[in-house]
Amino acid sequence: MKAAIFSDIHANLQAFQACLKDAEAMKADILLSTGDLVGYGPDPEEVIALARSVGMESVMGNHDHAINNIADDKCFNPHVQSVLAITRKLLSRSSRDFLAGLPLTMERAGTFIVHGFPPASFKTYLFMVPPRGIARVLSSMEQDLVVVGHTHELAHYRLSREKEISSLPLTQEKVFLEPGAKHLINAGSVGQPRDGDYRAKYLIWDTDLRELEVRYCDYPSEDVVRKILKLGLPETYAQRLFARNI
Repeated sequence: MKAAIFSDIHANLQAFQACLKDAEAMKADILLSTGDLVGYGPDPEEVIALARSVGMESVMGNHDHAINNIADDKCFNPHVQSVLAITRKLLSRSSRDFLAGLPLTMERAGTFIVHGFPPASFKTYLFMVPPRGIARVLSSMEQDLVVVGHTHELAHYRLSREKEISSLPLTQEKVFLEPGAKHLINAGSVGQPRDGDYRAKYLIWDTDLRELEVRYCDYPSEDVVRKILKLGLPETYAQRLFARNI
């Protein structure tokens, strides 16, 4: 089975469309998401509609949760609070209900998926947890592959059979995930990357070959930049899409 795993699409329709087209070419069998379908970007309604139409399964991200929980606004900086206010106005009741119904976690294709950090946090960032904490949690997991998002940056932690934790590079290539070890992967971001490279990233996980591949997808980010500025969303979220560190 091939699973396409998307993370932090953040209302970037063009980036999402590019990744879906690539996933189709890669013959992905299922489409999964680590959450945060909305926030930062200009097309939250269209992204949700597309996700639903293609049957993508998603867990809940912190932005997804905040849409229906205004009390969450205090957890965000003023820029994000303004994004949430605009996003709520752009969403239909059906889409808001869809976000409210997303689960905190799911297991598909032998993979445990949560937005922030296992077992069920959509708020905890991976970089907030020391290696010994990652090792402890991975040791307790039944699954040998855990995929998270939230940081918008790619990362790979491996817990060996000898219970040694290590941080490994994760770039634009195929990686063999050795059986017997446990792996925690941060899937980066489709729509709002923070790695200096504007391109959309997502994962292809081949469960038969145990190969994980990071896919980079180009798209017309300038169009998204114009939409962000036209809506009055904070300029900082447009600037990230200008990065050309490729």
